[in-house]
Amino acid sequence: MDEHTLRVLEYEKITAMLAERAACSLGAERARDLTAATNPSVVAERQQETREARVLIGAYGQLPLGGIHDVRPSLVRAGVGQTLTPHDLLDLASTLLGGARLKAWLARHAEQAPLLHERSKTVQEFPQLLSDIDMTIGRGGDVLDSASPTLASIRGRLRVVSARITERLNQYLTSPTYRTMIQEPVIVLRDDRRCIPVRSEYRREFGGIVHDQSASGATLFMEPLPIVELNNELRQLELKERQEIERILAKLTGSVARQAEGIHGTVEVLAGLDLANAKARLADDMKAAEPAFNKAGFLRLREARHPLLDPERVVPIDVSLGGKNPVLLITGPNTGGKTVTLKTVGLLTLMAQAGLQVPAATGCELALFDQVFADIGDEQSIAQSLSTFSAHITNIVRILRSVGTRALVLLDEIGAGTDPAEGAALAKAILADLLRHNARVIATTHYGELKEFAYSRDGIDNAAVEFDAETLRPTYRLLQGVPGSSNAFHIARRLGMPGRVVDEATGSLDTAEVESGAIMRRLEESKRIADDERRRAERLSRELEGLKARYEDRLRDLEILRREARERAREEAQTLIRRNTEKMENIIGELRRMGKEGRKTQSARKQMKETAEALVGGIGIENEPLPVEEADVPAQLRRGERVRVLSLGGAEGEVLADSGDGEVPVQVGMMRVVVPLSALRLKKAQPAAAGSRLPASAPDPGRGGDGPGSSSNIALAKATNISPEINLIAQRVDAALPKLDKYLDDAYAAGLERARVVHGKGTGALRKGVWEFLKGDSRIASYVMADPDEGGAGTTIVRFKE
Repeated sequence: MDEHTLRVLEYEKITAMLAERAACSLGAERARDLTAATNPSVVAERQQETREARVLIGAYGQLPLGGIHDVRPSLVRAGVGQTLTPHDLLDLASTLLGGARLKAWLARHAEQAPLLHERSKTVQEFPQLLSDIDMTIGRGGDVLDSASPTLASIRGRLRVVSARITERLNQYLTSPTYRTMIQEPVIVLRDDRRCIPVRSEYRREFGGIVHDQSASGATLFMEPLPIVELNNELRQLELKERQEIERILAKLTGSVARQAEGIHGTVEVLAGLDLANAKARLADDMKAAEPAFNKAGFLRLREARHPLLDPERVVPIDVSLGGKNPVLLITGPNTGGKTVTLKTVGLLTLMAQAGLQVPAATGCELALFDQVFADIGDEQSIAQSLSTFSAHITNIVRILRSVGTRALVLLDEIGAGTDPAEGAALAKAILADLLRHNARVIATTHYGELKEFAYSRDGIDNAAVEFDAETLRPTYRLLQGVPGSSNAFHIARRLGMPGRVVDEATGSLDTAEVESGAIMRRLEESKRIADDERRRAERLSRELEGLKARYEDRLRDLEILRREARERAREEAQTLIRRNTEKMENIIGELRRMGKEGRKTQSARKQMKETAEALVGGIGIENEPLPVEEADVPAQLRRGERVRVLSLGGAEGEVLADSGDGEVPVQVGMMRVVVPLSALRLKKAQPAAAGSRLPASAPDPGRGGDGPGSSSNIALAKATNISPEINLIAQRVDAALPKLDKYLDDAYAAGLERARVVHGKGTGALRKGVWEFLKGDSRIASYVMADPDEGGAGTTIVRFKE
């Protein structure tokens, strides 16, 4: 891209913002070097990197880029044989571990970030090198004893010799013979040798080698003669230690040098991933959107914001360019936002082609340009004897010589700085030449002739920056399709210019110019109103789409819940039927062994099978949603009423308590559910023959032993009609227990898993009696106090044995 353009658009400030968001110096360097690409596939990949990284950050926070360093200088030093320091090796190990950690993390999220995952596959792992560094270098940068057996041996001997020296010196410090000779009872280091501070007058009596003295000369730092040999041995061991450490580090450095190419490749991949992370963070901070790209040279930005201006104060603009009008000519007063519009379009184009998302509303579209040129600002140069006009023309000449067919050209105050007539004529010619090159051009001007030129010449569209005539301030909004009026007379009058002067100035204009100005102002106002209405309609449309999407999501959720509830009901029904069928078959088997199986048992088996099939069939899951019920929603329901539950496919149930707060508990088969009244319908009474409560499929009462009074039918009736609870409230213990015994017998025979015994709270006597009764009952597996929503202390939940 053109260097002059990058400078006047302040692109380096964008890359600086990007570098600040990098996790390490690798990504920061890539960010500062980032430039706009022109290859469509490269731009698409860069945008995909940003999009995927932003998805990951939104879902999981930062990418795990901690511990990564720029180790390339260390690789260079290793390559030329310069030994790496322990800290160099620690940074290298930290970087390689960080790369492996990031690679594994991206592999776990490959579905959300396939491109970043693919890039991370080229991150190499170096387990042996990492193991060697871990065994050699401690976290503080010291070489460990485990680095080599030789080093461990040397350090072991060092510790022994050091301890002997300390012991001998302490003997001097505590000896009564030397106590008066010693200035202070401490051991000090002088020239890396351990010494004792001795009064100078006892030099001969103390005996030893003087290594230093105090500034006053009163104290001599002496090494006792018996310690000299031990200190010499200590110095030799320390030298051997340093030599061994150098050998170990040199060996590790050689390992790094041999694998330098692979490490360098890994570092470059990590730099790219850090750059993707920085791009995503910048997009989040700017509330940016990913642009679409086209090859037709069309540009459409909606609610675009200049990325370097205060986001709380910047006014978004809408800009369209291309199609029938490849040139956009912007007019309007100074400080109205014309130059900001140029810079916004240019900077967002460069950002998008660099792979950055742009601060604009979703749905923006940009063209891919091979060239971006900008002539913006005062380029006068005293050193080169260039006026403002000359500087602009010099730059434009360079642009005209280089411009291609896929170029974006931004010209600020085209033709300004010279005679207005000549400047306007030159501006027309420049725009016409750029049109012939099929370039996309945005230019700003004050010249009225250029407004007329835009109307008379195909391919040029007019635009104006809006100005509030009441406040005398620009609104910074761009109105496309109308030319701007200068508002000079209006501004002058509002600022206190004498009326006679303004009137005389107005009178000097011919009638056509006055009428033209009035028409332009009316056009501006009409365009502003139309743009406001369009924006309002777009906002309402987006809100409507959002509401529609939420409504459809809720419908899907409700349908899923309905299907899941029906599936659970069917599974519970099948479990209950299977359990009771097994019990019945066991009884029949026992009767067979006793030689008592007959027509009654066969009839009971057949009737049980038919009832089971009917029950399971009634809870079948339809593929289509249930039809909307036409019956009225019940305003109130009372305990004991029979209802149909729409959310469970119309399953029939019994109301367990009077309705309240728009909800009511309902027992549906083995399930107890709390359902809103809107999802319930009263069960319509079914006509039945007098004195008969048999289902349609029941056997004929006249069939002897298989009639409704037979033992098999009675047992079956218990299995299908047993209530999941018994109410003993207000009954005496001696009256309640026989009823409870009979109920437990029926419930156990019916195959219930659990039952609710409602005894109330009262004095607690009934509950105590019930619990004493349940304690020794062979049918009961366990019993506990009910949860608050099922009756609390006034109810006991009983579970039967299998």
